[in-house]
Amino acid sequence: MTKTLRLIAPDWQGGNRPEYYTGAELLTHLVPKNNHQQEVRLDIAPPTKTLTTENGVFGQSDVLNNMRLAQEAIEANNPDKIITLGGTCLVSQAPFDYLSGEYGEDLGVIWIDAHPDVSNPELFTNEHAMVLGNLVHQGDPKLQKEVQHPLSPNSVLYVGLQEPNDDEKVVLNQLNIASQVSVDIEAIQKWISQHQFKKLAIHFDLDALSPELFHSTYFSEPGKTDYPASSGALSLLDVGHLLEQLSETNDIVGLTVAEYLPWDAIALKKLFNKLPIFKD
Repeated sequence: MTKTLRLIAPDWQGGNRPEYYTGAELLTHLVPKNNHQQEVRLDIAPPTKTLTTENGVFGQSDVLNNMRLAQEAIEANNPDKIITLGGTCLVSQAPFDYLSGEYGEDLGVIWIDAHPDVSNPELFTNEHAMVLGNLVHQGDPKLQKEVQHPLSPNSVLYVGLQEPNDDEKVVLNQLNIASQVSVDIEAIQKWISQHQFKKLAIHFDLDALSPELFHSTYFSEPGKTDYPASSGALSLLDVGHLLEQLSETNDIVGLTVAEYLPWDAIALKKLFNKLPIFKD
């Protein structure tokens, strides 16, 4: 029987925002679980401290610790497939590294994201913007050392990628990763067939979704209008259809769902935390 690990990784340090922790908690209730999945929740402390910069990025030692917890959990379970619920995008690093080691050139990666995630400490201060860079050994020099089975850039396809900034464009031109802005299932399947991938790992960053259609992403934060990056443009319907079609025609061995920011639930939680009746 196929062994599937369900990894709960409420990493918030990678994006330096405590709200990612709550998002990961809620995903554990929203994403179905069956009796054949082994669930492991990483021992990541709730966000109660302010992060400081280390080597140009926030909370690097905390992020590194979270990643090593994930590595240990994966190695202890030796799964065939991994479902990862985060947290920030960084939670894909350990699972995709492991799956790359398991399946080698048979593994293709679909990266559903509004942003390329190939930054580095010279360009950005939050680790979650460097995760794919780490996986291809072009990101944070410290964290990319943790990747034992780096991905080849030609094994990755972006879906939903919006306009990158000038610094990201330089890195992307070097890597030459295939990309499409919208969801074209026929073209995606053609890419998979051309590369003869037998297994797929899918990274789904919810900020790939349009904030006008889906209201639980970074770009839907109440009261905020000024953002340092482009918002997503995909619909949940289109992404759902893509995931269904890919599942029908391919063997999905990895799925990450990350960066869920349920603003109404977070506001409600903050309200309840203030009430004496809920305190010890």
